[in-house]
Amino acid sequence: MPLPTPPEDSGYERSTADDLARKAGTREEDFPQADAYCALLDQHHAWGLPFNGYANAAGYGYVQEPTLGISQDGWDSHEAFKKLSWGAQTAVVYRSLERGHDIDRESARNFLKHERGIIIHGNQPY
Repeated sequence: MPLPTPPEDSGYERSTADDLARKAGTREEDFPQADAYCALLDQHHAWGLPFNGYANAAGYGYVQEPTLGISQDGWDSHEAFKKLSWGAQTAVVYRSLERGHDIDRESARNFLKHERGIIIHGNQPY
């Protein structure tokens, strides 16, 4: 099976995602942890996986399905995500909106809605 293709440019900068994460409560000390996790997503080619746990259940809408976060090399991106601080999780999810993978955008919207109480409409990436 081929590895995921690199993300398309969403038109937003990482600084935009980080500013939104700050507004949602992420502290400066959370960003190094988010940076390290993002590097792991790069290393394991896992940006396209639903690492925050929310995945499309084949027509049933988005559900909590952590087993779909396992990369081709066996790394469990969801298990690693759960170990992040609250603020680092928020920063990574906002960055996944910036990265440009459709699965990241939709699972990010669901994570922000159900875990953080933040609604992002489908016609506006942020």
